[in-house]
Amino acid sequence: MTYIDIPGHGWWYAVTVIDYYSRYLLACHLTAGCSAPEVAAVIGLAMKEAERLHGPLEKMPFLVTDNGSCFLARRFQSAIKEKFRHVRIRYRTPQQLGLLERFHQTLKREEVYWQLYDNPQDAREKLDAFRTRYNDVRPHWALEPAGGGDVLTPKDVYVDVAQITLPRWQCWAMAAKRKQRRLDAQSG
Repeated sequence: MTYIDIPGHGWWYAVTVIDYYSRYLLACHLTAGCSAPEVAAVIGLAMKEAERLHGPLEKMPFLVTDNGSCFLARRFQSAIKEKFRHVRIRYRTPQQLGLLERFHQTLKREEVYWQLYDNPQDAREKLDAFRTRYNDVRPHWALEPAGGGDVLTPKDVYVDVAQITLPRWQCWAMAAKRKQRRLDAQSG
């Protein structure tokens, strides 16, 4: 999550859920607070978006979060218990969520810093328009097609299932994929 100042309304939270492999922004929702129920509701929105695009998920997805109080709360844990494998990063290592932190910089540079939101509803509408642009229009430099060519949009990879070449710095993703395959083979 990241903070957004809405003049006359104070600081609000943009809670975001992004698919690490495709960079597809599943949810970007503005909330007045960051309590466990509010954050769990945004996670639910992301799950609905994933199921809308791909149907019922065959495997339980991983949810990677920091150690914020809303993610540690029992209400949050019980809300996601049967739906996600929850992985929290180590304390004081925000670089483990580097992709999400980098996305928040993009969100602010390409949307938030250019806007003066009239009210929270105006901010929600403009954030939703940004989400569409980010997913469907804006190519992402890390989404290089496996066969070469121009970089792809998150929609090309997440929705249209285009194959990409993972950047060298993202070897952790390949290792995680191998580990997931081993776990699936053991449980299946």
